[in-house]
Amino acid sequence: MSLSTAEIQSVVRQLAGGLTGGRIERIDQPDRWRLILTVRNGPALYWLLLCAHPRFSRIHLMTTRPEQARPAAGFCNVARQHLTGAPIEEIWQAPDDRIVVFRSRERDKLMRAHPVRLVAELVGVGSNMLLVDESDRVLGALIGEDSGRRRIFPGAHYEMPERPERVPDRARRNRFEDSVDPLDPLSLSRAIQGYYAPLEAEEDLESARADIAKALRRELKRDRGRLEKVSEELRRAEQAESWRRKGELLKIALPRLQRGQKELVVEDLFDPDRPKLTIELDAALSPAENLQRLFHRYKKARHSVEKLEARLRSTQEAIETLEGLLRRAEEADSIERLEDLKGRLREVGLRLPRERLERAPMQKGGPRIFQSADGLDILVGRSDKGNRRLTFTIARGNDYWLHVRGWPGPHVVLRKPPAGELPQESLLDAAHLAVHFSKIRDADYAEVDYTQCKYVRQLKGAAPGKVGLARASTFQVRIEPDRLRRLLEG
Repeated sequence: MSLSTAEIQSVVRQLAGGLTGGRIERIDQPDRWRLILTVRNGPALYWLLLCAHPRFSRIHLMTTRPEQARPAAGFCNVARQHLTGAPIEEIWQAPDDRIVVFRSRERDKLMRAHPVRLVAELVGVGSNMLLVDESDRVLGALIGEDSGRRRIFPGAHYEMPERPERVPDRARRNRFEDSVDPLDPLSLSRAIQGYYAPLEAEEDLESARADIAKALRRELKRDRGRLEKVSEELRRAEQAESWRRKGELLKIALPRLQRGQKELVVEDLFDPDRPKLTIELDAALSPAENLQRLFHRYKKARHSVEKLEARLRSTQEAIETLEGLLRRAEEADSIERLEDLKGRLREVGLRLPRERLERAPMQKGGPRIFQSADGLDILVGRSDKGNRRLTFTIARGNDYWLHVRGWPGPHVVLRKPPAGELPQESLLDAAHLAVHFSKIRDADYAEVDYTQCKYVRQLKGAAPGKVGLARASTFQVRIEPDRLRRLLEG
């Protein structure tokens, strides 16, 4: 489904003629898979799409100006730092492979030029985008990896994937060969864009449908469990008459009842057959207290029946409503219908995963407090002054301090574990909270700085939230909605 080797070759041939010699004016990352480079070459302006989607990996020019993307984070941030204003000196494709390399040149603070390459590995499953310096050192990557297969993270040595030993026949096929019009430089890109647009729209629809259906099934499971629980409580409440009957029989037998008895066997005078009935007693209570306990149970059960019946009806109605919404979600054939359905979900108080992340546990005054997967406290500042108080008053020297790199946001403090090394899951939890409460809370990727609090210092004359760091490290975070939901709802 992704572009073949031959198709990429055809695109690169056209790109080399139009983009070489141009300058990268802007870089955007509209979603987790796509990068858009705005390139000006003389009077011409181009929008180049690089897509690392496992099913739809491709490269082509966009035929219309893209919509304004979300704030940059993660790999896009790195690419902007190194490539904004940089020239495109060369575009080439690895022989017999689906890897495209853009050779450029950035300038440091002293205006010295340094070669840099943007590498797009458009290989379908396993696609990636990387920024590499002149020493083949990775500056940033769309998708990081540290395994026996590859090591892709900032600072690692980059090696291009091995070339396939045998090029399959499908790699030589070009589905868009007949779409090329020598008089229209966008003809090939227009054909590719037209081919993938409905496929991506269908996937977006399936993804949105699956998200809504998942949320509805989760809520249905809860309501069905609630229904079962209420039904069980109602069955127990409906035994109120048996408590009254046992109380009346115990009242009759009260004169011969002694403290310390655990049970009493009597004839059931309310049954014509007079069967034997065993009444369980609390040995620690007096006969009168046991009698009082039975009648208390009877009154409590009788009064709760009406409330339980009302709860049972409302729960059954909620289940019927959710089942109807689930059918609508499964049958929805357009994003518009799903958007209408989302409105209905909000009316019944149901929030989709993204929407459930809006509110955080709020403690009155002081920082927000969360708990990591390992049981460590995570403290999140609320304001500039709150950040300063958290970092320099509340936090201890060996606690860990986090902040989103290059963006306004809270100071986050992860309490030092009692013993042993810092748990990576806790560090990821704290990083997710740092991103969520920052200015780029909707980003899929971000870079987060962290160090121990003793290496954070106040800057003289700076605003309350501004600090200096020593011995800090930076790592890329890919936002996991389930992780964030656990933290915010926990």
